[in-house]
Amino acid sequence: MQLGIAGHFEGCPVHKISSKDSNKFVLLCDGTQVPFVSVIEIFDVDGQTPPNEHSEAYEYFYVLAGEGIAIMGDVEIPIQTSSFFVVPPGNNHQVINTGKGRLYVLTTMLPDEGFSNLIKSGPEVSLDEEDLTVLRGLSLKK
Repeated sequence: MQLGIAGHFEGCPVHKISSKDSNKFVLLCDGTQVPFVSVIEIFDVDGQTPPNEHSEAYEYFYVLAGEGIAIMGDVEIPIQTSSFFVVPPGNNHQVINTGKGRLYVLTTMLPDEGFSNLIKSGPEVSLDEEDLTVLRGLSLKK
């Protein structure tokens, strides 16, 4: 078996969509490599995504650490470490960090629908010590 893409989060680019945003995106792989985009999205306290929907893409969310709420249409569900949910195409959705610390979410969108280009068009930023501690801790858990 041949391995297509492999790496570690510390070797991946990190961006914000705009300099005004608080959310950071660790770009694990994107539409230039595969037909989907996969990121670790980091939400500051009170951080959130704007309400949005995708015409063709399914979006999968897996909470790595933290807590918040996911809103899909008129439904709100609490999310916490190890929660996951899938948003089918055409559904308005939003993720909000309601915890006392940052929220770390593995997000995958298929197809990419240009999401990776939107992320890469924003300013490049760095992970801070809190991010590195949380993400390194996740890779050590068995």
